[in-house]
Amino acid sequence: MANLEIPAGLRLPRTGVCPETRALARERTARLRAAVARLPARCAPLMDALLDDPTADYRTLAARLGVPRGSIGPTRAHCLDCLRRRLGPDV
Repeated sequence: MANLEIPAGLRLPRTGVCPETRALARERTARLRAAVARLPARCAPLMDALLDDPTADYRTLAARLGVPRGSIGPTRAHCLDCLRRRLGPDV
């Protein structure tokens, strides 16, 4: 299964939390999306797809992106490394 592991500091809180917590979550989400947008051209579509549907399997992702299923895992690993570098050591 192709799950994008969102670092704990960037995970959205559950509903019913205070407005400040929701605002911080929106800021973290915006930071994550901005970092994804700056990824290499082959990474952004995959990371966007994983953020949109973290439970999507490789077959589904490959069909959605028009790439071979066998390329999803290696591309995902490369893209996550790039994303970690862009987000920095705080994540």
